[in-house]
Amino acid sequence: MKKYYLSMLLSLAALPVVAQWQWPIKGAKTGEGIVYRPQDRIEKELNFGDLFIAAPEGTEVVSPADGTITNLSIDASATLSQMMTYGNDGGTFDKSRAMVEKTEKTPIPMKYVNGSLTLRLADGRKIHIGGLRGDLPLKTGQRISKGQTLGTVAYAYRQIGQPHISLSVSTKEGKDDDPMTPFGLKTTFKKATPVTIPQTLTVKQANEDFDFLIAAMKECYPSFSDIITPEQCEQFVSQTKEKLKVPISYSKFYQIVRSAFTTQFLHDSHAWLDTKNPTASGNFYLPHVLIGAIGGKIIVTQAQLGYEKYLGKEVIAVNGIAAKDLIERTRQNIVGYDGKIESAVARDLLTGWNTFFQNNLTAQTAVMKFADGTTLRDQWVPARQVKGVKPTYSKSAYGRRAAANRKAQFSFRLLSDSVALLTLGDFQLDQVQMETIADSLTRHLSVPNLIIDIRQNPGGDVKVCNQLLSWFIDRPTTATTHYDKVNSNSTYQSFVHCTNYSPDDKPFEDYVARDGQEGFYNPSTIDAIVHPDSALHYVGRLYVLIDETSQSAATDFPAQLVRCGRAKTIGRETGTGYHYMTAVKFAHLALPNSHIEFTLPLVKSVLDDSVTDRFPAQRGLLPDVEVPLTYEELYTSENDPILDKALHIITLQ
Repeated sequence: MKKYYLSMLLSLAALPVVAQWQWPIKGAKTGEGIVYRPQDRIEKELNFGDLFIAAPEGTEVVSPADGTITNLSIDASATLSQMMTYGNDGGTFDKSRAMVEKTEKTPIPMKYVNGSLTLRLADGRKIHIGGLRGDLPLKTGQRISKGQTLGTVAYAYRQIGQPHISLSVSTKEGKDDDPMTPFGLKTTFKKATPVTIPQTLTVKQANEDFDFLIAAMKECYPSFSDIITPEQCEQFVSQTKEKLKVPISYSKFYQIVRSAFTTQFLHDSHAWLDTKNPTASGNFYLPHVLIGAIGGKIIVTQAQLGYEKYLGKEVIAVNGIAAKDLIERTRQNIVGYDGKIESAVARDLLTGWNTFFQNNLTAQTAVMKFADGTTLRDQWVPARQVKGVKPTYSKSAYGRRAAANRKAQFSFRLLSDSVALLTLGDFQLDQVQMETIADSLTRHLSVPNLIIDIRQNPGGDVKVCNQLLSWFIDRPTTATTHYDKVNSNSTYQSFVHCTNYSPDDKPFEDYVARDGQEGFYNPSTIDAIVHPDSALHYVGRLYVLIDETSQSAATDFPAQLVRCGRAKTIGRETGTGYHYMTAVKFAHLALPNSHIEFTLPLVKSVLDDSVTDRFPAQRGLLPDVEVPLTYEELYTSENDPILDKALHIITLQ
């Protein structure tokens, strides 16, 4: 009997895998035409995750599965890791290619400049297909059925001479995934091998990693001198080096690396650590009372069940450190904000209780001394033992708004006969979504007051931002001095430990030097003037709600309206700098010994270089009417003070 079961199992194992996806080349058999698989080399380049499939030029390409189009673009791939993207403004691949050919200087022959699209599947995976042409009118947000025509075969990569397409797959989290097994093919795809994290770094290893970190920041990050003086750099490096004269644990070295991304050194909303805090993984510990700072005082912001009596109490010392000194130490450890933006720092001082304990979430005892003379010796407990914390951030208007934006990217509703509210959770809106907003706005053009809420908005596509802008302005936007700057138009030494660029890549080869100026500049950068839309124009009064969570394009959008004199901004300073942001392209790097991963932006994108009282240097966009941050807004209030302020202003008109 055992032999029978074994024989049956072996027979089942020998059966071919049933294909779930349809082969993308119409009329071809599954697997037919593959010229390169994952792990093949194209010349000297390693092909990590793409299938390159050849077919006669003009052959129809069909969708392998049901999905929704999330991206349409015209691409030019100079290398497997370096791509120029030109958007898809023509409505079809052929029309968009014609526009690119007419207006752009492409880095490769136009033969290899073709369309690509991304399909999001029901399970969150994405299929990316490149090398497409065709005159089918496709748009983002459009539902596509399995077997539906997407375009025709052209050329995806210039190192492959015969007509072909490329096909790759990514996971819901955005990581490379297997493009072969879903077709029932024997796969050659290999997942990235996890690295072994050392428990302790030697003196040599720690210093090598730290030296590489600082060198990479100087080489890659083009705004380095804007936020770090030579004296600050020398002081930070020398003080850190003193800590690296003996072997150091991984967790302590991680905190040193983290400190390089704080107020102490290079703090930027587009630069961050990708590796998670090792003390926050697994079963981390929590205090019974959580603290934050506001108005120069430390208070208890939240408490575990049974400790509610401490809520709101002022803390004058923690572990013998006076509140004033603790606040300043904590301020020095805040991450993820641009320049001298104060709103983001104020929010993090109020909410980032863990930063008051130097981001250490291991077992410990904290002695709290309160202003009323009482003391609490708080022994932290494993997070799994915590039965609940009050108040719950998710129940405040601030928290509910954040949750709502995660569920829906936009909403439009009437608050009264005279006031409409447009909420934009981000600027990554597809064409179907933009058409929906346009329809809502068109039906309500007679409403005299429109509030646009762009809080909890991380930004997105500048084209979406400009299209929205065109619906509200009554004259062309004001020209500003706009340019993109990088540190090198050749190779970067730091790319030797980069996961998305190779050491030979020159991502900014077309950038040029300027007489008497440091760095290299994008020669194609021009002042983008946005004109009013002739078909859709809202002429009523505009009020834009902003705060520390309005970032990237959510800073530029209200700034443009303010420069046009078209809107009143209400709330708090935006979370991204008004004059410039460092973003656009990014290097994903890893330290050679600790393997701590981090991301650095490579392009300083200047939006406006004129510094005035209205637009002070190193700050975000300041509101016309400020609504200061309060504890109640973040934690307890069911009312929205910024929206309430806007509604009150409207009643005074």
